Amino acid sequence: MDKDDIEKWSKRYDDEYEQRLHAIQDDLYTALHDRGYLTQDEVVDAIRWKLDAQDGRRSGNIEKVRKLPEEFIEKVTETALLVEDPKVQASTLDSIPGVGAATASAILTFYDPENYAVGDRYLMDEFLDKDRTMGISDYPKILQALQDRNPGGYDLRTVEKAYWKRYTVKNDVGNW
Repeated sequence: MDKDDIEKWSKRYDDEYEQRLHAIQDDLYTALHDRGYLTQDEVVDAIRWKLDAQDGRRSGNIEKVRKLPEEFIEKVTETALLVEDPKVQASTLDSIPGVGAATASAILTFYDPENYAVGDRYLMDEFLDKDRTMGISDYPKILQALQDRNPGGYDLRTVEKAYWKRYTVKNDVGNW
C-alpha cells in the first residue's frame, strides 16, 4: 500500500472503531505509562478488547485471569516492559494464563503504538501466507512485515490498522 492507501484504510478502521473499544485502548495506554504495569481488571479489559467478537474464548480467558493473584499479573506485565524485544515481551505476557500471543501483542501496542502493532490470524495470512493463529515467534515477523510496508512517517499501529481493515473487507471477515 502507498501513503494514500494507508491513510484511506486506517481512517476507515478509525471511523468504524467502536468508542467503548477506543476507551479501553486509551485507558490501558494511560495505565501502562503512568504505572508501568497492568492490574487484573486491566488485563481483563485487554482480553475484552482483543476478543470482542469471540464470546466463548473471551469468557474462558477472562476466567483464567480472574483466578490469578493480582500481584502476579502486575509483576508479569511490569517485567514484560523491562526489555525492548517483542518476542521476549510477548512471551512474558503470554505466561499469564488467559493471555495469548494476540492479546500480548495488543497490550504491547497499547503501550507503544509507534513500534508495536496488534497481530492476529488475518495478518498471518496477509504477510506470512499462513492461515492460522499467530504464535509468539510470528510476532516479530509481523512487525518486520509492517515496517517493510510502511511508506514512511507512520507508526506501526496505523500501518497495521490499514492492512487489517483492508484484509477484513476484502475477505469479509472480522466485522465488528
